[in-house]
Amino acid sequence: MTNDIIELLKENRSMLVERWTAATLHTYPSESARFYSKENDQFLNPVGHAMSKGLSEILDAMLTGLDVQQIRPMLDSMVRIRAVQGFAPSNSLAFLLFVKKIIRDELGSEIQSKGLEKQLAAFEERVDGVLLVAFDVYAQCRQTLSDIKNSEFINRHTQLLKRANLMSEETRLA
Repeated sequence: MTNDIIELLKENRSMLVERWTAATLHTYPSESARFYSKENDQFLNPVGHAMSKGLSEILDAMLTGLDVQQIRPMLDSMVRIRAVQGFAPSNSLAFLLFVKKIIRDELGSEIQSKGLEKQLAAFEERVDGVLLVAFDVYAQCRQTLSDIKNSEFINRHTQLLKRANLMSEETRLA
């Protein structure tokens, strides 16, 4: 049995990536979204570049049937960016769900006319699996940030105590 939904999505890949990228970039404040959308240089616009490249790779991986755990490295740069930008956790990862709405909006009538609803539901389950992996990546990034902040806090206070002669090197090592 062929998977006709995959073929339909492959035929419309460019449009899907373009719309998905635009929807994701529009989660940023308007000035930032405008810049991220218009500037194509990866060095002047690392956020826009990472999003465009990452979403393209993720869609391709889902279309080829790559295991969701193997998609983890593709998620890494996008999720890291969003983890440090002050988004709420739900907003940080919601961009992964946008592709489901885009597919339904753009290809819904064709999917329905071809009777591909069950295949679409199976594809959407893959999207949900990618979201769960992204949540793991996000949680790991936030933990790393927290560890760095805590370490920096301890180091700063240790230096202050040393300068005030309230802590010696021996005390610090103990």
